[in-house]
Amino acid sequence: MQKGLTQQQLAERLGYKTNSYISDVESGHFIPSREKLKKIAKALGIPFRVLDDMLLESRLEALGIKEPELISLFKDVPNLPKKDKRAIIDAYLKIKERKRKRKSKS
Repeated sequence: MQKGLTQQQLAERLGYKTNSYISDVESGHFIPSREKLKKIAKALGIPFRVLDDMLLESRLEALGIKEPELISLFKDVPNLPKKDKRAIIDAYLKIKERKRKRKSKS
């Protein structure tokens, strides 16, 4: 990854006149399209996958998810076979149902 690159320098590499676009992305105001993310990764000199992972981790942390195992799970889900995805969903639904039953007993 290129170090010392300012928002303005990155914006210029991407063809923007000001750094407001880059600032909005960095502050999490919006997530650019996949194609724009690929251009940003190229301008930064990093593989797209690295940038995509960093953004996912940032979004998960913003939701309060900090456990490495959960972050890894979210990264792996898109590549899992359908039956494994179903197993994860089923396990989650069972946990949710147990929680609901405990609440109703209280």
